[in-house]
Amino acid sequence: MGVMSSKTFYRAIWISDVHLGTPLCKAEALFDFLVNHEAESLYLVGDIVDGWNVGPGWHWTPAQNAVVEEIAQWHRSGVRVVFLPGNHDEANVDLAQTLFGPVAVRYQLLHKTAEGRRMLVIHGHQFDGTLNPNRWFSRMGSKAYGRAMQLNHWSEQCLKFSSEAGSRSVISFVTDQVRRAFEYVTDFRESAVFEGARQYRADGVICGHIHRAEQRFIESIMYVNDGDWVRSCTALVEDNDGALRLMNWRRGATPQVAALAAAGAAL
Repeated sequence: MGVMSSKTFYRAIWISDVHLGTPLCKAEALFDFLVNHEAESLYLVGDIVDGWNVGPGWHWTPAQNAVVEEIAQWHRSGVRVVFLPGNHDEANVDLAQTLFGPVAVRYQLLHKTAEGRRMLVIHGHQFDGTLNPNRWFSRMGSKAYGRAMQLNHWSEQCLKFSSEAGSRSVISFVTDQVRRAFEYVTDFRESAVFEGARQYRADGVICGHIHRAEQRFIESIMYVNDGDWVRSCTALVEDNDGALRLMNWRRGATPQVAALAAAGAAL
């Protein structure tokens, strides 16, 4: 008899906005998530590798390398791994396939759940407004983009470690303003989500892009955003019965993850 797996199995798993190649990538958490789960299909829903950060700002750690090797192993073991490029990695498809192996590349696809729901899977930058200033960042280069991401990270860390109620309220206000600025930059439009689903005759949309995990309806369309691995450490999973649910992965460090963190600190 074979050894029983202790991993949790799902029909499908969706992750996005990992931003490999940046210091903000929560690679240790993602690696821990991957080694504790398995699925028939793994969808990499864009901004997995941060092509905007290629250059002097490129940041690579043992944990990020472990994530790459784990995803490549999923592909080699027969898992259907599909890469759907986002605005940060659509110009770096070759790099992604070099890292993960010859995984399938689709810019959008329809996933049919076990209960028969047709879900359009797409990164989400396609729903941005036509005057979206987000495109400016790609022309400004990695230095300017890196500073914007550092500002977001600074506000999050200040909120995390502040202890006094007064200071928390001030920092919370600043953090909220930073988040609002990033939402303005993406200019994500719900009407475009609805029209995109109608165009593909889909019952819902699964995407990433705006780094905010949520599951709700936009009129009659089910909208699910799988979040990110920069701030929220969230993934979307489909149970065997077809139910879709968001999962937040905030576990204590396992020995494997602790070793990766130590290796990164030693660099």
